Amino acid sequence: MVLDQRTKKYLKIFALIAFVFILAGCTNNMNADGTLKASRAITEETKWTLSAGIFDFFLVIPIAKGILFINNLTGNILFGVVGLTIVINIILLPIMIKSTVSSQKMQMLQPEMEKIQNKYKGKKDQTSQLRMQQEIQALYKKNDVSMLGSFSMLLTLPIMLAMWQSVQRVKVLYESTTFGLSLGLTPMSQIQKGHWEYLIIIVIMALSQFLAIEINNMMLKRDKNYHPSKTQNSMKSMNIMMTAMIIFFGMTMPTAMSFYWITTNIITVIRTVYIHIHYIEKEQAKKDENVIR
Repeated sequence: MVLDQRTKKYLKIFALIAFVFILAGCTNNMNADGTLKASRAITEETKWTLSAGIFDFFLVIPIAKGILFINNLTGNILFGVVGLTIVINIILLPIMIKSTVSSQKMQMLQPEMEKIQNKYKGKKDQTSQLRMQQEIQALYKKNDVSMLGSFSMLLTLPIMLAMWQSVQRVKVLYESTTFGLSLGLTPMSQIQKGHWEYLIIIVIMALSQFLAIEINNMMLKRDKNYHPSKTQNSMKSMNIMMTAMIIFFGMTMPTAMSFYWITTNIITVIRTVYIHIHYIEKEQAKKDENVIR
């Protein structure tokens, strides 16, 4: 992938912002036995102050308080987790639309990108590299692809990490039961005791995770002119590995996290389908009509 200097500059800024927040939010919340550390627990009495840290003050504590607020309204902490996950995804929807549209367009252009790159394969001189960059930029411009749109998703990473942290740190969650499942216990510990109902939630989480990863490719295949590139084909094994990693996390973290991932995955699938149909396909249909005229 070839980037112009301005795009590289903004990408560095985005990456730096995300990296700083991610480092701030990577504190371990759990004891070795899988219980929540008392010092990391968030309750209604937890003070919302800067002394908690920048990441906690701006993101984690507000989200956790939101989960507790919905819990007080509904009497079910799981509704708080699911509800806040939905609310946050709605807030982030404009950024996600821009990012998803750019990413999907770029994936559809991968075969043409590879043709340009193969044209200059082995040519390392500055003139050839400049020509290759110019042809790629012309391809992006012709198809109205914004590189910055693809990287705007970096801005959502701190928020999603904060949601992940908040779910882990709400103390009442570890004392709650939903659908006969203890939300604070890990599925692995319960499956080992013969409570196979926990395996069901892991299977649902795994299926939803795989679908959330693959839905983009499934929607791209709706285009009759779409042909997968070598890069996209090589991503299949990575997607399987990512799903396996999420399954491991789901097995070894509180059961509430599985419900969080399922909710996030369902939202991802719905959002991707909506964006592809209402943005990508509609725009492509307009282009086709203009060509016919």
